[in-house]
Amino acid sequence: MITGGAGFIGSALTQALRITGHTVTPLDNLSVTSLRPRPNDLQIRDVRSLTARDLDGVDTVVHLAALKSVPASFEVGGFEHNVAVDRHMLHTFTNSTARRLLLASSCEVYGEQAGPLAESAPYAPRSPYAAGKVATELLAGIYRPRLDDGRQLGVVRFFNTFGPHEDPDAVVPAFLDAAAEDRPLTIDGDGTQARDLTYIDDAVSMLTHILDAPELLPVINCGSGHAVSISDLAHAVIRAAGRGTITHVSARINEIASFTADQTLFTRTYGSVDRMPLNEALALSLQTRARTLTAAGLGR
Repeated sequence: MITGGAGFIGSALTQALRITGHTVTPLDNLSVTSLRPRPNDLQIRDVRSLTARDLDGVDTVVHLAALKSVPASFEVGGFEHNVAVDRHMLHTFTNSTARRLLLASSCEVYGEQAGPLAESAPYAPRSPYAAGKVATELLAGIYRPRLDDGRQLGVVRFFNTFGPHEDPDAVVPAFLDAAAEDRPLTIDGDGTQARDLTYIDDAVSMLTHILDAPELLPVINCGSGHAVSISDLAHAVIRAAGRGTITHVSARINEIASFTADQTLFTRTYGSVDRMPLNEALALSLQTRARTLTAAGLGR
């Protein structure tokens, strides 16, 4: 079962697992509009409606459903919603017969600290969203000892996954759409802030490596291991699009200088993953996104 199965990562993972012969039940409440086509057999329901009996016959649950906007989490309910959904999933799984649960977390739990960021780094959240993910990870640690022998509970921390079907509020699709429409690419602050960007196909490959392994680790990073400044990203998008200009606005409050994933533990445990070079991933995203937006009636 994949919660958030109609979302950006969830729908891509559903497709990839089915191609390799897995039986997948995608579930989503459709609270967030996705540019990716929904799975035909999508169960439209809220995670909080799940009971232990709904997991009868399910081997593994990948829990991706969440409200992921950091800025929006400062509004009332942004923190409480994700924690409530995650706690319900933990409780439901613990009382079910399912064997494994993989929970989605975020690099945001690391906050402002020097990288590369290893899984053992301390928590330093800088937003309600990040604090919610910290709460989820702490809850996972509380529930883990309650599991019977052989049952597993893991957490995966995503680092800025991007691709052609990503929601337009994130930095990469915002830049891609601006370049495609010949609008200025807007950078918050001076653009020196850096992010570990992971192409969606690479992130899905990492997830399948994790799920194909005999054991889930308590916490694992899912990133590229390399950080790119927002300024360099903007210039790379302009090169891929063949046009574009850049404008700067005021820096965001509490903007984190850099996120870089330490991938040592992942590589040692699950092996290496072939990765698409950033320039190729941006060019492919630009082409595919243009077709997707046009088909959805959202392109100009």
